[in-house]
Amino acid sequence: MKNKKKWIAVAILAVILILVSIFWYYSYVTQDQVAEKNAAIIKAKQVGGLVSTTQTWKSVWDQIYWVVEGKNAQNENIMVWVPFQKMEGQPNIPAADPKGVHTELIKNGVDEQKMTAIVQQQLPNVKIVRLQPSVFNGEYVWQLFYDDGSHHNYTFYRFSDGGSTGIKYTLPNY
Repeated sequence: MKNKKKWIAVAILAVILILVSIFWYYSYVTQDQVAEKNAAIIKAKQVGGLVSTTQTWKSVWDQIYWVVEGKNAQNENIMVWVPFQKMEGQPNIPAADPKGVHTELIKNGVDEQKMTAIVQQQLPNVKIVRLQPSVFNGEYVWQLFYDDGSHHNYTFYRFSDGGSTGIKYTLPNY
């Protein structure tokens, strides 16, 4: 009976060690992403007028941007686009030029809920995989990644009015 309790204790200890190891590995793998996100939030607070954060997105298209949604000092909902520089062999860092940081009141554009409704109206039979704010061809946009049943596609809608940019990329099936 003592031997059975000993093996149960060893098994429980092994499971705990495996779980702790998985957590440490996950933390190690995501540390650069977390550092980028935190740097973007700090830059958005320093330059973009952000006071509190509600949501963040990483946008990678022509350039890397972190988009931070939150509230400003007047308690208005805002979005702040923070450009990042690619640093070879190092985590990406916010671009040095604060002029690249762009802040927009959400009420002056289209929020995520309205954009989802616009997409569902214009593309009723698609599955939205991801909808996130981004920058495309120098314009602040909503980047839509969707599945139309036969292909995955990217398309872009202007943040300012929700209108389509008219550009669609269809990914090939393999």
